[in-house]
Amino acid sequence: MREKITDLITVMLPLLLVVLLSQYSKSVDLEFNLNTPEVIQSWGYPVEIHNITTEDGFLLQLHRIPYGRDTPSSDIHSPRPVIFLQHGFLCSSFDWVANLPHQSAGFVFADAGFDVWLGNFRGNTYSRKHVSLNPDKDPAFWDWSWDQIAMYDLPAMIGKALEVSGQESLYYTGFSMGTLTMFAKLSTDPSFSKYIKKYFALAPVGTIKHARGVFSFLGRHFGKDYQEYVNKYGSDELFGSSWLFRKVVKYTCGLFDTLEELCSDITMLFVGTSSDNWNQTRIPVYLAHTPAGSSSNVMAHLDQMFSYGGTPAFDMGEEKNLKIYGQKLPPQYNFTSIKDVPIYLFWSEDDWLSTKQDLEETLFAQLNPQLVQGSYRISNYNHLHFIWGTNVAEKVYKRIIDIVAVDQK
Repeated sequence: MREKITDLITVMLPLLLVVLLSQYSKSVDLEFNLNTPEVIQSWGYPVEIHNITTEDGFLLQLHRIPYGRDTPSSDIHSPRPVIFLQHGFLCSSFDWVANLPHQSAGFVFADAGFDVWLGNFRGNTYSRKHVSLNPDKDPAFWDWSWDQIAMYDLPAMIGKALEVSGQESLYYTGFSMGTLTMFAKLSTDPSFSKYIKKYFALAPVGTIKHARGVFSFLGRHFGKDYQEYVNKYGSDELFGSSWLFRKVVKYTCGLFDTLEELCSDITMLFVGTSSDNWNQTRIPVYLAHTPAGSSSNVMAHLDQMFSYGGTPAFDMGEEKNLKIYGQKLPPQYNFTSIKDVPIYLFWSEDDWLSTKQDLEETLFAQLNPQLVQGSYRISNYNHLHFIWGTNVAEKVYKRIIDIVAVDQK
């Protein structure tokens, strides 16, 4: 009886707190309560939803902005270059439309004449389905890491974008894990490069051995214990979006300016403390959509990269490694095998998750210099500035547009 009362209190207290605080909260932006397609529509842009099935049975949802808001009706069906935007860890397609139209990549590229596709990795808010597995009942649904994302999700999504657009190749822009998985895919399947005209890597990740901030602290003190826990008990959902979390965000971060600032400061402890070009008032909106969910295997895999360095495939323990990889230790991804893809790197020394030292030890050292067409160091950018910065359109997106414009002449 005492345990039941304790459980009831555990559930009811947060709900009671939400109800009480809701009486005093200030209003939040409209996008707080909208999903990605609704956000796109709310700004007057066209949007399409496309669903695909990966080779291993996961159902992924793609969001498309086929043309810009002010495109003349006579030009709607004109062919236009395809750009594919891929989010990072625990994120979603929302990240590319999270700010005002002149600041958000999805809108900026659409208005510049692109056919814009927004991907969603397996396990997030929009890709939480499988042909036979139930994410709430079947642990096997969550038994994957970013290895499988690179192997199955990227070709399925990019294949769909090319099929619908009727084109043979596209421009790929990845952020964070959206870059790591593409580097992994291109290194293990060099033939995939024929689908990528140019590859723009924002806050690129090759490894995270030298990550700083809260992630570094957690990795040093709890990383190995977490890996052992996942190996022992299996993978599960990690930080899935929930109604309760959204309410807590709304009635804490969105309550007063002081709490809004506190939520912003806490966020920066993970990604870097540079705070210029950062719209603090949007924090409740960002956190209403992020984290968007993933597998705990992915976090364990990142912990392994932090602990051991390099870019290993997921370490499942000697027994499983021998069965899957044919060796006791997981193989390392080798980026020297990437061929025939022009690559542009956008990075910052103030980024705590994509550090200069990690880039020097992996991407800068392994990528063929002839493939790296540009390496742009952006000053005073933390990790999230590359998707949420108020001036990222000028610093990054318009540079990409200018680079692509040369191809279109």
